[in-house]
Amino acid sequence: MQTSPATSALSAPDSPTTPSPLLTSAESLFHACLENLTAQRCHVQCKPRLSEVLQQENVAGFLKICQRHIDFVIYRKEDWLPMVAIEFEDDSPSKAGRKTRDRHLVNDIFLTVGIPLLQVHSKEILQIDTLVHKLSAAWQQRNANLETMPPPAQEPLPTPPTAPLTTSLTATRPTKAACAYIS
Repeated sequence: MQTSPATSALSAPDSPTTPSPLLTSAESLFHACLENLTAQRCHVQCKPRLSEVLQQENVAGFLKICQRHIDFVIYRKEDWLPMVAIEFEDDSPSKAGRKTRDRHLVNDIFLTVGIPLLQVHSKEILQIDTLVHKLSAAWQQRNANLETMPPPAQEPLPTPPTAPLTTSLTATRPTKAACAYIS
């Protein structure tokens, strides 16, 4: 198998690059548990980068969060507002290398913005009552925080175009050269 320039930049010539699952088996089981418990009343996102969850205006703040992620975030259904963040602890090797300094930074960030951060261990998946209690308490805490904090900035609603869309079929049709390259 011949490597492309993109894959050769990712790995040494002796070790091929292969896709890996987004979630470990324990994380996957926990995600399924969250989906069942929420019963489609909210959105559950897996491993978002902190920069996708939090808006950071200054460069120094962005650099602190741009390469970090949180295991799960639960959002309100109607407006995708983050309500609860979850760090899932299991015994996978990828979790063992997480630095205490990083964990403190993430805890401080979520505390500052008023989003409860839950630590859930894989052993708690089978303790449904405890899990429901933790999630409910965190959701209520976030609602209380929202009442005391200023509302998040609202994006302006998109406006539909007033003029009809006109496109030429010849402009969007691929050329013979492009079709030959694709096939």
